[in-house]
Amino acid sequence: MRCMAGDDYTVLRLKFLKAFANLPEKAKSEEVIAVVDEKPYTWVAAAIEMKSESPTGKKILKILKELGVL
Repeated sequence: MRCMAGDDYTVLRLKFLKAFANLPEKAKSEEVIAVVDEKPYTWVAAAIEMKSESPTGKKILKILKELGVL
């Protein structure tokens, strides 16, 4: 998996957090948006990864970018 440049990561992270803030509560907790290492992540779980700036969060951002979500 190719690493994201710092600026690209920051922009994607901000786009994710903006999208997350505008979602209905039900969608945040029920919709699986990515699967990383065979583990499904909802918007809420992904937001936790984003806020902690974990390697898993970076993988989720890469997936969402490839899918055209961000």
